[in-house]
Amino acid sequence: MIEQVKETFENGFRIYRDGKIETRELLWNDEPCVGCGICADICPVEAIAMGPLGAIAKGDIIAPKLDIDEEKCVLCGMCASACPFNAMDLKINGKSIKEDERYPKIKRDIKISQDKCVLCEQCEMVCPQSAIEVEKTLAERSKFVIGEVNINKEKCVLCGICADYCPADAIDLKYCYPTPSNPKPITDIEVNSDKCVYCKVCEFVCPHNAIEVICYKCPMMKRIPKAELYKDINGKTVVDKDACVTCGWCAFICPAEAIEVEKPFKGEVIIDVDACNACGACVAICPCGALEFPMPKDKAEKVPRLIINQNLCVLCGACSKACPINAIKVKRTEINFEREPVAIAWKEAFKKLMNQ
Repeated sequence: MIEQVKETFENGFRIYRDGKIETRELLWNDEPCVGCGICADICPVEAIAMGPLGAIAKGDIIAPKLDIDEEKCVLCGMCASACPFNAMDLKINGKSIKEDERYPKIKRDIKISQDKCVLCEQCEMVCPQSAIEVEKTLAERSKFVIGEVNINKEKCVLCGICADYCPADAIDLKYCYPTPSNPKPITDIEVNSDKCVYCKVCEFVCPHNAIEVICYKCPMMKRIPKAELYKDINGKTVVDKDACVTCGWCAFICPAEAIEVEKPFKGEVIIDVDACNACGACVAICPCGALEFPMPKDKAEKVPRLIINQNLCVLCGACSKACPINAIKVKRTEINFEREPVAIAWKEAFKKLMNQ
């Protein structure tokens, strides 16, 4: 019998065996792992055990989300093939089975139409995995905010009222330590043209009529076509597909319908709200941010009711695995395959994921 070896490394481990014909290496990484337990569900030899997911997710303990018994593991690769989050991989002679046409692969993807994207940054704001970054460059504001501020230094008494009222914090007073030879604590006043929006508030509030604001932008705007205003706005929205879990938050809120998301499964999550004791383990572990305990509308309701937005769920099952009282059931009705299993044993194994 060829000896298998298990080695741990930071945030993961690997199990490998080196034979005369082939070398097999199973890699697991805790960081992308969401604790869904799909690997444990599909394992034909029950070699995978899940950790205390609820306590881990809530930060009560530090421990790996799962463990594999290398004595039981046969390095078949079913767990790696079924893992939708790229936390597992089986390499045969250094080649990943995810790139091998002979092995099944679950599909999930996200596509962004840069032509439709309006760079509003809302997708970046809502992404629960911080997998989206909007890179945006704007035209110089001085191109559209045009004007001048004139301060009559003979009239100005440096009272600072204009600076107090300035909504753009564009007025600066120059302070100094008063001395007998230079007793004035304020020596000058300046307007920061990079901040000023020429709104005329300073002119209005000045008690000494020492300020005159001339705004050029209003008449200029009438002559500049709108296309000119936006032609210098450039950028793109970038997705880290390794971090993305295809939850669909971004597509759900995108005002331009510029994002398409393909999820790994179809189905629904069923919650027994009467059994739920609101421990919060499911909310803590959900990689999609699809679960919440909203504040009760009925004052008589002491325990908040758990709700889920099915549109934001990927049916991974992490919530079900973390629930200590089995109040959550994941019902998968379809698997989105990029490559479907061919062998009968593999087909039967993937069917187990449909009976959760």
